[in-house]
Amino acid sequence: AVILIGFSASQANAKIDPATVVGMWLFDENGGDVAKDSSPAGNDGTIVGPKKWVDGKFGKALEFNGKDVYVEVKSSKSIVLEELTVMGWAKLKASQGTRWQSIMMKGQNPRNYLLVVDRDTQKLQLSITKGAPDQWAGPIAGPVVTDGKWHHLVGVIGQKAGLVVYADGIEVGKEGYAKPSLDAKPDRLRIGDGSDGGHQAEGLLDEVALFNVPLEAADIVKIMNDGLEAATGLRPVEAQDKLATTWGRLKADR
Repeated sequence: AVILIGFSASQANAKIDPATVVGMWLFDENGGDVAKDSSPAGNDGTIVGPKKWVDGKFGKALEFNGKDVYVEVKSSKSIVLEELTVMGWAKLKASQGTRWQSIMMKGQNPRNYLLVVDRDTQKLQLSITKGAPDQWAGPIAGPVVTDGKWHHLVGVIGQKAGLVVYADGIEVGKEGYAKPSLDAKPDRLRIGDGSDGGHQAEGLLDEVALFNVPLEAADIVKIMNDGLEAATGLRPVEAQDKLATTWGRLKADR
């Protein structure tokens, strides 16, 4: 019994493998044109449009105006994925009947993956192209998430998991797995808009991340509660530099 209790405690305290993070955009820059990727993959993004940072769920969040603000990330092998988890905190305004609001999109038609608020239902949608253009798959499910409140939104793609969406840590929709197209067009990733436009977010996004594995429910809840930095052990580059500098000074003072 003691061994089992110890094992459970160690599992509960285990961090998510940081090597599986291929994009982690915390939006804590508070200035400039670059959205820093805090993952080892180094997929920094360019912030396009009027820039405004406000208080977010963890640190700062980036404001999107529903028109011409988005973050663009150049394509790399690290973000072309058959299995993945995409997530972010979102505080969005209603857009029913007018437009989809993208959290993250890689390619448009065909697309590798898309986590978005559906235009008509205002619910969370996970969308892929399975093979040829215009061949779509993915669930639209859960509560309305454009109520001006913070929601943690997640899409999972995995051969065993299927195509799954989570809202605020709860699985709200699922379909069977279909292999997403790896030939995305246009070949770029955007946060806060479609890869070719037309999916502009209006509101705040924070703690947006991409993993190259399908995370399980417990991992998703841990990230939602603790934040990406605590759950993964990864820090922004600036924080790492400050820590190294401080440690160097401490050693020099000895």
